[in-house]
Amino acid sequence: MRIVIVGAGLVGSSLAEQLLYEGHDISIVEVRPEFCQAIEEKLDVLVVEGSGSNPQILIRARIKEAEILLAVTPEDEINIIACGIGKQLGVREKIARIRNHDYVSSPETFSLQAIGVDRIIEPEKAVVESIYQYILTPGAIEATSFENGLILLREYKVSNVMPIAGKTLMQARKMAEPSEILIMTIVRDDRAIIPSGDIVVQDNDEILALFPASSLEAFLNLLAIPSKKVRKIVMTGDNLTSFKLAQRLDKHIDNVIWVSPDYEYGQWGASQLTQVEVLHGDCTEVDLLKEIHVENADFFIGSGKNTENNIMSALLAKSQGVRETIAISNQPAKSNKLFKSIGVDHVINPRLTTADSILDLIHRGGKLKEIKIRDMDLEAIRIIAGENSKICGIPLHKAWKPLAQKAIIGAIIRNENLMIPSGDFVIHPGDQAMVIARVKTLGAIKNLFKERL
Repeated sequence: MRIVIVGAGLVGSSLAEQLLYEGHDISIVEVRPEFCQAIEEKLDVLVVEGSGSNPQILIRARIKEAEILLAVTPEDEINIIACGIGKQLGVREKIARIRNHDYVSSPETFSLQAIGVDRIIEPEKAVVESIYQYILTPGAIEATSFENGLILLREYKVSNVMPIAGKTLMQARKMAEPSEILIMTIVRDDRAIIPSGDIVVQDNDEILALFPASSLEAFLNLLAIPSKKVRKIVMTGDNLTSFKLAQRLDKHIDNVIWVSPDYEYGQWGASQLTQVEVLHGDCTEVDLLKEIHVENADFFIGSGKNTENNIMSALLAKSQGVRETIAISNQPAKSNKLFKSIGVDHVINPRLTTADSILDLIHRGGKLKEIKIRDMDLEAIRIIAGENSKICGIPLHKAWKPLAQKAIIGAIIRNENLMIPSGDFVIHPGDQAMVIARVKTLGAIKNLFKERL
């Protein structure tokens, strides 16, 4: 399938790399020559230098052959125009990255869809959702969601006082009944294990679990983690992401303090919010953190534009006793491990989050989505069972036998219903499977799910 990507920044290049890996034909349109050169040196894709708002440039990028157009430049207007051109030239699916909320706030007055934008991604909204997943479950090592929050993926470290410690996974599953929970991976001594039902959960294991959102309380009960409400959050930043985050927290958290380094932006933000306390100041100053009693906060969130300030303020807040820290970083993803090693609990990269959100939209029709799990030799994938595929029509314990302890199916989505499968479960054509697998097994998994004539 031909996919045209307009914009070769971190979002565009991340999309191109992933979609190329999946076997698609990729064209990239980019106005900056140095970005074009970097992409040509790294990826086997068609690169066309020029603006995505120029029809001739898009035609050179073979847009007439494309099924999908991804307009992901930093400029909303270029993205919208590119989608409009794509509509006239017959592109089936046009997705635009949109930052300015004015374009989407009054659909009855102005419709992006009418001029060619089929679906939009709001980067700030995607980042806020990523942050909120950690707030939902304090103490999680990793936290993400799928299918608009229908499915949750959580990773926690086990201690010997938790009910799940010393139990087999089969016993843990029975303890959670009638809720459905599947522990998909155990990290033990820095080694990832795809577990069987008789493996015993040990002290210091890190467990990665997949479950419906409705099973969250049952999962936390297995860990003896009370589902207590987060009471206080301190956040800093003077950008749209900070405002969107404050808006989200305004509705759900009793005590939110937003420290804005920009006085005028903070004043404007305060006029839009009801419960959030907005202050002017700099959270890289310890005296300010003491004044607002950051030590009593459940979370400190550095959500501003400047990565250095986000990281520094998060570390200072940690030193003052805040329970958990989240920082937004615009540095390359490889920096995340460094920031975590020096004390930041969670690091979120907005551009990669945006790219993941776009991939989620593309794959929601049944293609493959892959997510790297930490530094382990594991990936989470979502894949559709094709007509007459080998995986269909027979119980999972038979169909999946060659992949036992190499990969695990965590959930099946059938007609928008979520199911946690047992060994007797039978997959039907069109079922969507959430799988965690060792990288070397991905080819075999794709073969099992592939449509056969």
